[in-house]
Amino acid sequence: MPIHLDISHIDRLVVAVVIGEVTPEDILGVAREFMETGAQHYRKIIDTTAGSAPVDDSRLETFAAFARSDSRAAFHGPLAFIVDPNRGEHAERFAQLTADERPIRVFHSLHQARKWLNDIAKVQPLR
Repeated sequence: MPIHLDISHIDRLVVAVVIGEVTPEDILGVAREFMETGAQHYRKIIDTTAGSAPVDDSRLETFAAFARSDSRAAFHGPLAFIVDPNRGEHAERFAQLTADERPIRVFHSLHQARKWLNDIAKVQPLR
């Protein structure tokens, strides 16, 4: 699968890494897998620097609606996208679409993303 998903319940952190070109079905599949874990309130990092997704605004709106559809998600944890500085318009647009539902930002480095997630964490890691 072109998206690797790692869920750490101890750290209350989800890391998704996109490798290569992904389809909208790949994205929805990983979203379903994630939602089944019940970790919607965890901090999330989505690293897209090594991948790409040919999606348009209509698909991004579909992804946003899918994320909203989970009735078990009383609180959506913060989401940090890591993007290539020359690409990242999809992450920026998704952030615009969902900014009123959770803290969400787009970064160019893992270090910046982790720092931001740790600084705003409402749910502290168990360690």
